Amino acid sequence: MHHSDPYSFAKRLNSCLHQARISQLELANRTGLKPTQINHFCCGRRLPNLRNFSKICQSLPGADPRYLMGITDT
Repeated sequence: MHHSDPYSFAKRLNSCLHQARISQLELANRTGLKPTQINHFCCGRRLPNLRNFSKICQSLPGADPRYLMGITDT
């Protein structure tokens, strides 16, 4: 996750959630993470560790890990 700062990650994660029409709560349910953890990621308070990042990517249809990390812009 060194390619991204928490605020950039939050912006990209929120964009993916919006495109997939998935709420933070639904993402928490899909990943098995606590809703507060997802909220911290979506608000730019924290970055996920590698395990949680992987869960998020697997749970978001069409999400490109490179986009979430800030490596690509699409």
